[in-house]
Amino acid sequence: MGVASVLPPRPGGADSLLAPWLAQAGSSAPALRAGELQLSHAQLLARVAAHTAALRAAGVQCGDVVALPAERAIETIAAMLACIACGAAYLPLDLDFPPARLAAMLDDAAPRCFYASATAQAPTGIARIEPAAAITVAVVPELTAGELAYVLFTSGSTGRPKGVAMRSAALAGLLAWHLQHPRLGHGARTLQFAPLGFDVSFQEIFTTLAAGGCLVLPSDAERRDPYALLALLARERIERLFVPHVALQALAEAVAAGGVLPAALRDIITAGEPLHVTPAIRALFVALPGAVLHNHYGPTETHVVTAHELDGDPAQWPAAPPIGRALPHVRTRIVDAALVEVAAGAEGELLLGGACLAAGYIHRPELTAERFILLDGTRWYRSGDRVRDVGGGVLDCLGRLDDQIKIDGFRIEPAEVEAVLADHDAVAAAVVVACDAPAGRRLVAHVVARDAHADPHALALALQAHCAASLAAYLVPQAVLMHAALPLTASGKVDRRALAATSATEPLQWREDAPLVEQLRELWQHLLGVARLDVHANLFDHGARSLLVVAALTELRRHGHVLGAAQIYEHPTIAAQAAVLAAPAAAAGGSEADPARAAARRAAFTRFGARSGGGR
Repeated sequence: MGVASVLPPRPGGADSLLAPWLAQAGSSAPALRAGELQLSHAQLLARVAAHTAALRAAGVQCGDVVALPAERAIETIAAMLACIACGAAYLPLDLDFPPARLAAMLDDAAPRCFYASATAQAPTGIARIEPAAAITVAVVPELTAGELAYVLFTSGSTGRPKGVAMRSAALAGLLAWHLQHPRLGHGARTLQFAPLGFDVSFQEIFTTLAAGGCLVLPSDAERRDPYALLALLARERIERLFVPHVALQALAEAVAAGGVLPAALRDIITAGEPLHVTPAIRALFVALPGAVLHNHYGPTETHVVTAHELDGDPAQWPAAPPIGRALPHVRTRIVDAALVEVAAGAEGELLLGGACLAAGYIHRPELTAERFILLDGTRWYRSGDRVRDVGGGVLDCLGRLDDQIKIDGFRIEPAEVEAVLADHDAVAAAVVVACDAPAGRRLVAHVVARDAHADPHALALALQAHCAASLAAYLVPQAVLMHAALPLTASGKVDRRALAATSATEPLQWREDAPLVEQLRELWQHLLGVARLDVHANLFDHGARSLLVVAALTELRRHGHVLGAAQIYEHPTIAAQAAVLAAPAAAAGGSEADPARAAARRAAFTRFGARSGGGR
């Protein structure tokens, strides 16, 4: 895309989220890196200018919603920035989502267009606008400060995803706090780890660019393999990393198992799920003297609202740190079931207010009214989280007031999954819970079949396939367990706690003298929580997901067996993995030089890898 000249923005754009970056965007310092490709801030500004011109020429106006493919790529990030420049909200779409889910998202968000190259398959019912192949003159027009910055979809308790329409003013408050922070306010080499459909991606991208830092984009293979990711962090000298707790734990365990220490890391920010400081995480920070662990909290409807820092001796850190104090633009209130403020030190539901609130759920006024309420003339968001002020405005998060689940940083409303299961003719009743498993929490469906004599194994596979046809991958239960009847509490409600306890597994006993194929069989049976696996069965058809792949890699390395994540996706059976490990040339990750091999990997990642979406 050739650009002859790029002019600075006019004063009218002072309120735009881009203003902090544009104030120093003429810099020749690196802004984006993806593999061998690197753009300076000035070069990125030229790309953004060209995309802005293309969007405006296509009729995109302030207040529009523009759909983008949720691909971790330089052009996608430039297009996101261009949407903001036009005063439009961007909507990341994971094109691997089932068509029905994409259709529901498009129906609610009503985007003006799908802005993507011809290589991206446009969803049905939306016009595609393609970036111009060449623009000879690109001038950044007067920036328009749009009301909305993005629309992100989360799991919905009604059985349908809901789109959070985030106000630019709320994000401006978050951005200002970042830039004034003594550690986070300076430019740093930052990894772009979060899926674009997850709100943390905004924090990664906009805070890094606004501070003059460099954003490094990993490949899918690197992002899914903790050992490859550690090597990337070290090679790129990454200084700042945003990851959910489960990914941080995987990296810490990988370092302990011999992975490369990312010695340049100075700040690790975790969010999206409760933080637990495990022995492996303590050991990682002992090996990174001076590094700080930041615990951020905030639902998708507000983005980050509280923060707490852990520094000094990791041995002194609490196992369950608080979520911290409210950011300057955030108001908090703790109330009881009647929405009356509780006494100091008492627990209750956290209400969030101030300049952090989203506009609501796009084109869903009835849902917006349920969660965004007026109290004493002030607008508040009901978080559904139980908290307690432990002193000085520092908050402890004590769990949920409802059945909402957090797994791998994704927000899951069990009712959405239960509604899909109940739609299957073979299901009489279904309840979905989160269960503790060797590789972290997993989603388990407990089902009562209409036919008591149905084959439980065949029905479980059929129900997983049924869910996969309409739900995002992170919403598909990793296991389906059959019951004659669901357990009930004394009050007659389904006993979800009892169901969550039914999937507990014993610690893995590794038999060093067993044949390799049997070692692998016992490992995967342990991780998947099943009694017996055929060595030729596809593990992903039995509930394997990216987190279990990470756990398998680490356990194998503990016993001297090295596989790459890509090899597990490529060889999804126990027998095939045993053959790879037994081959003389077995090496982590394999070679990307063979185009057919690389294409097979991409197809496997698309089918089985973690997908974007969700939210905090």
